[in-house]
Amino acid sequence: MLMPRIISLTALSLLLGKGLVHDASAHHALIAYDRNSVIEMTGVVEELFWVNPHIRIVVRDDNGEVWEMEGPPVNRMERNDGVQRESFAAGTRLTLIGMPHQRIENNLFPLVAVIDGERIVMERPDSERLGILEEEDTRVVVRDERYEEAVRNANGIFRVWNNVGRTFLIPPGSDYPLTEEGRARKAEWVQDEDDLAVQCVPAGMPEAMITPFPMEIIDNGDGTLTVLIEEWDNVRTIYMEGQPEPDELQHPHLGYSVGRWEDDVLVVSTTDVGYPYLDDLGTPMSDAAEIIGRFEMSEDETRLDWTGIVVDPANFAEPVRLPVMHFEWHPEVFIRPFDCTLYTPPGERVEGGPTR
Repeated sequence: MLMPRIISLTALSLLLGKGLVHDASAHHALIAYDRNSVIEMTGVVEELFWVNPHIRIVVRDDNGEVWEMEGPPVNRMERNDGVQRESFAAGTRLTLIGMPHQRIENNLFPLVAVIDGERIVMERPDSERLGILEEEDTRVVVRDERYEEAVRNANGIFRVWNNVGRTFLIPPGSDYPLTEEGRARKAEWVQDEDDLAVQCVPAGMPEAMITPFPMEIIDNGDGTLTVLIEEWDNVRTIYMEGQPEPDELQHPHLGYSVGRWEDDVLVVSTTDVGYPYLDDLGTPMSDAAEIIGRFEMSEDETRLDWTGIVVDPANFAEPVRLPVMHFEWHPEVFIRPFDCTLYTPPGERVEGGPTR
């Protein structure tokens, strides 16, 4: 029997060869922006940091003031709209349209860029929601050889599934049914300091499944399935019923998963999760938690829904039902390396370290 384990924040960081790094902005930082307002600024790019989980772009506006902004992930921009880093080279004059930060002046989350009269969509879902897309912003799907290969190889749920938007674990204004112990642990969390994402620590279960990035489900042919989750380069193994338990988990933060088929629905029970949180907002989860997830594909095989329930009496007074995640099949979508890279402010960089 696998021994349950909880990995400390320091240990999680050391597993990746990185020390703890504190940053004033959270990875899933859209909570820091006014998501119902749009502003724009015009200026000249001074610096670009083109990496996942979020780009950083520094622009000096026409009044001489500096805007240091966090933007969408590289993978989403390149995949959804073919956005390339060359468009934002230092010295480029542009206009950025986006959501204003709620606390920091001269800061917005860019959704659309206008360069030499050309519009570049950087974040499509929020642009659509806020009604700032124009007719010329239609997304073009390229049907190349990789697209045709994906169509030929699709087999039931075994293909790449794309989630086009982030879903919050719990709706704003709601609360988890935390126990007294759970509330005490939650109160210890300081978002600006403890957010694991800004330390490039991969999300564990169940947060790993609450992702705006693609995942691929693979049948290994040996009684195991692999779920490749692009975000954080997560690799999840599902042992189908009847398979022996592994001596050791290769990815403890994703737990030990056992799957079974109920007709065409894949049901997976995950335990022994070596990750102390349910989400990226510090909601605690104990090593005794069980996560029951269901993968259910539509009859036309174009959509896959994932639902999950977390049972953890130590922290929750009742089982927690997670939001339904809707994945769609788009043959042009494939899994890209995520390669999370920590942002280093200019004054703290060492020679040879990443700058862009």
